[in-house]
Amino acid sequence: MATRHPKARTVALLGRTGVGKTSLLEAILVATGSLERPGRVADGTTICGTDPEERNHQSSLAIAMAPVWIGDDKLTLLDTPGLIDFYGETERALDVADVAVLVVHAADAVQNDTLVLWRMAREAGVPVVVFVNALDTERANFEATLQSLEHMVGPSLAPVELPIGVGAEFTGVLDLLTNEALRYTNAGVEHGPVPEGIAELEQRVRASLLEAIVVGDDTLTERYLEGDEPDLDELETTLGHLMADGRIVPVVLGSAIRGVGVDRLISLLDEIAESRPIPAVEDGEPVTLARDPEADVVLRAFKVIVDPYVGRIVVFEVVSGTVSGDLNLTNSRTQTEERLHGIGYLVGAKITPTDRAVVGDVIAVAKLSHVLVGDILTRRGRNLQPVPTVRRTPAMSVAVLGAASDDEKLSTALHRLAEEDTSLAVRHDAISRHLVIDVMGEMHLQVTLERLRRRFSLSLTTETPRVPLYETILAPATVEGRLKKQTGGHGQYAVVNVTVEPLDPMSNFEFVDAVVGGAVPRQYISAVRNGIERAMAHGGPNGQPVVGLRATLFDGKAHSVDSSEAAFETAGSFALRAALEQSGTAVLERIMAVEAAVPAEYLGDVLTDLSSRRGRVIGTTQNDEGDSVIVAHVPEAELMRYGLDLRRLTGGRGRARIEPHHLTEAPKSVLAK
Repeated sequence: MATRHPKARTVALLGRTGVGKTSLLEAILVATGSLERPGRVADGTTICGTDPEERNHQSSLAIAMAPVWIGDDKLTLLDTPGLIDFYGETERALDVADVAVLVVHAADAVQNDTLVLWRMAREAGVPVVVFVNALDTERANFEATLQSLEHMVGPSLAPVELPIGVGAEFTGVLDLLTNEALRYTNAGVEHGPVPEGIAELEQRVRASLLEAIVVGDDTLTERYLEGDEPDLDELETTLGHLMADGRIVPVVLGSAIRGVGVDRLISLLDEIAESRPIPAVEDGEPVTLARDPEADVVLRAFKVIVDPYVGRIVVFEVVSGTVSGDLNLTNSRTQTEERLHGIGYLVGAKITPTDRAVVGDVIAVAKLSHVLVGDILTRRGRNLQPVPTVRRTPAMSVAVLGAASDDEKLSTALHRLAEEDTSLAVRHDAISRHLVIDVMGEMHLQVTLERLRRRFSLSLTTETPRVPLYETILAPATVEGRLKKQTGGHGQYAVVNVTVEPLDPMSNFEFVDAVVGGAVPRQYISAVRNGIERAMAHGGPNGQPVVGLRATLFDGKAHSVDSSEAAFETAGSFALRAALEQSGTAVLERIMAVEAAVPAEYLGDVLTDLSSRRGRVIGTTQNDEGDSVIVAHVPEAELMRYGLDLRRLTGGRGRARIEPHHLTEAPKSVLAK
């Protein structure tokens, strides 16, 4: 059979916690000869379960990877977290995956988490194969599971296998493409005819599958209508094209713990998975990068790991070209040269060196200190950038506090963690002077604190960060700022005349130089501006940073000996304070624009919740997926944990984008806090 696909592809394993993704990865490693016997998640003996926090929580918290070989073909498996707090890792896996395996537990059917993961894969444009796992468990119900999958996926769902028995009676599968039964025994897999008791059902489902496949090819359709059934190679080829286009979602089944059906999943992935072209931006224009082994080498970083022994490891996808030996490439973001001294592939936490990587491969490179997730490495002179992405809205923000002597160490540690975990954002709060982290949930926060304690010996506490308030001047004021001191020797002398006017509070500070005749020497003009800006940052009469004003310097006085930049900076700050005291100020709070997409059945609850947060609903629409999209303006102070609350209200299916919109006068209840 002729090769129809690249030699190397990437497979992302998706699924909610507890469905058996990690067990499935172990079973695939055993089935392909990469592992002698599977490990157990509960015992912490799995290939990819080496992280102490993962062992502690018995759950995947980051992408783990392992390659398997099927003949000369290589599939890199990416095990992704099932906890919603760590779906940022899942998004990165989907960004490089050629196909996703959505693992569903036969006793639980489709849960809200499964719906979210299905939608993430579809939005990423990744073809999906559904693996119904644990058909040997006591409460397994294939019919109910299939019905819930049909409700989620729609008419494109296409079972390519049926179970032989369920629960304790589950012994194998019916392969609808080959029209045979495969029974799994201690001696191996036995191939045989379809049992009589389910032959009628098998023929009916098989006919539906064949019809769904042949309609994707006009030639096959004509032959099928004439009674000529396509052979297996033709069916698999067409199925692969239809799956890549999202027109068919195959369903396979089995038991990861017992290894039943795992070989069928591997075979299906190897035969039908096609390598996806990669979107990018070149010279400012959108392009699609073909998977060409003869083209320029293009590497895309999608994971950074800081190993306590090896150091910093960057994981790349080989987008195009062939990598061999030492290589010099240019980072398109920084325009700096990066030297790849050696490449390898990751099996859990272990790097196995290799001397060659082909297009579609996944490689790990150590000692690249400045490469970040999303960076593209290629030949010098090529202006190739990743497609811009929208950062996920954090679920909550917390201030992180430690001993004063640990401030620098804490900042370094958090930024190192953020390099590995791009869902973690670190910022400095200028008001409280604390470090604030944006996280995706309570578990994300807990794991972050555990890593800080284990890796960096930092014991920390957290608190809710202060929501910033602002002040603005109420009316124009024309004032004088005067500094005159004589303490022996050179004194300090500066006089400035300034008009301060209110602007839109969201606008940038404006400074106008209207001095004529040299009343304020040119070398002191910028000092006046600096003094006004420093006073604005220090705060107005109510102690809040001042925003939204224009200052016009129109006159002043200087002394040939006693004037200096420092004197005019101080005079500028005096002028600003005088203007604020003369005209008075208003304290402002920031209003955020919230755009929340929620399933229609949760619309009422979400609207009620927004109203309780002093929100003003601007309107509601419906998106292409049938979700209700709410646009509302809500005070920032009411949104510190909105991501968590929206998740609770919608079973994890609601999504929100939050951006600053405008500033408005804060009510007395906010000022009293």
